[in-house]
Amino acid sequence: MRRSIVTRRLALAVSYAIGLTLAACSGSDRHDPTGPDPEPIPDPAPTPAPEPTPIPQGGIQGSYALERINQSEPGQLVTIANPDGTVIGLYRFDASAIDLDALQTFTLDLNYTDDKAQYKLMDEGEFKQAGPIVNGGLPLTFYSDTYGDRFAAVATDGFVLIHYDFDGDGQLETEFGFRRVG
Repeated sequence: MRRSIVTRRLALAVSYAIGLTLAACSGSDRHDPTGPDPEPIPDPAPTPAPEPTPIPQGGIQGSYALERINQSEPGQLVTIANPDGTVIGLYRFDASAIDLDALQTFTLDLNYTDDKAQYKLMDEGEFKQAGPIVNGGLPLTFYSDTYGDRFAAVATDGFVLIHYDFDGDGQLETEFGFRRVG
């Protein structure tokens, strides 16, 4: 009996050894299981993230006049509302501008009325490139020194579109489009 246990253990050990040998030689399922694997295919090197394209010197600096408020033009009554539909007000914008300088600072002057009183919203701070140019648009982030917040923008050839928090509640609800005038 002892001899049969030893023989049995030996047979199991040999079968395990053969199984391990075949498994080691088989490689992946795309190769011949009885032969060795061909040279390993190296993994491709990871593609480095593209470096942001620097803002071209003099590329977007200049003075811009207000041309669009959401889907309206200056001089028209515009309903400004939060994303949830809550109305902020009904305003008429005119003679508004944004200036961008070579030191990447901005000055924003929004002049508007509710047809009862005249208002002026002024903001200033700095702006930085927010990513690479995509479809001719340069993404920007503006950092307000006046209000301590930030807002997104896209600059294209002679035009800057900003997404602005007009009522100061932390939600970017209004788009202002500015055309370069100088």
